[in-house]
Amino acid sequence: MKTRRRFVLLLSLLSPSATHLGTLIISSLPWIAHANSSTAEPPLSLKDWTAAGSGCRSQMNKPGDVELQSVRINSNSGNQLVVVKFRLPKYKLHSPPENPSTSLTFARECALRIAAKPIGPMRIKSIAARTPVIYSKDADVGLKLQYLLRLDGEIVAQALKEIEAGKAIHHMEEVIVVNGKPSDESLEMRKMNPTSCGSAQMIGFDYTFIAARKNRPDRASVQLSEDKQLEFALELERCT
Repeated sequence: MKTRRRFVLLLSLLSPSATHLGTLIISSLPWIAHANSSTAEPPLSLKDWTAAGSGCRSQMNKPGDVELQSVRINSNSGNQLVVVKFRLPKYKLHSPPENPSTSLTFARECALRIAAKPIGPMRIKSIAARTPVIYSKDADVGLKLQYLLRLDGEIVAQALKEIEAGKAIHHMEEVIVVNGKPSDESLEMRKMNPTSCGSAQMIGFDYTFIAARKNRPDRASVQLSEDKQLEFALELERCT
């Protein structure tokens, strides 16, 4: 319940310029594990996906440290909303003092790429993502936490948190929420390319965790909290 209250607070802090659609998608995300997520066949199929980086490695047809959990329709809206859930149980940045080989500045990255094909004359109109994070650090450590949301190669949303050295932090929890849609230029290119309707589109999410220590014994830790999930919500639109 504590995390859900934080999530509601995050929604209230979204920029007033954010689209109503983006807010609608985001507001659907806390419900996806419950009965109001439909088990009907979703209007979208995942053709392929990969996860790669210093902190993860996996593919659609090979076991790894990233897992696809479900692709479901969200039934709480009249819009065509599809929710895709991944789990990253092992992705983390961690530097214990007993590991003297870890450099003073170090990073862990994970980039997830998904080829998603709408079924029928449809395309992805906008996208949102939600992921819970927990981090700790000693006083003489700076942290940089960056998240990029991509659609068809374009960065449509991002979140960045930079924490300077100077104060120790213990088990700080945050729920990261980003949402966006293609730029006006991309939308114009879609209109000029009729073959884009019903074709596969690339969805992406990038994690980058960087720790900068002043002293070798200093510790830093960042990982996904709760159930280690990354959730996407995709809104589809007709394009004919």
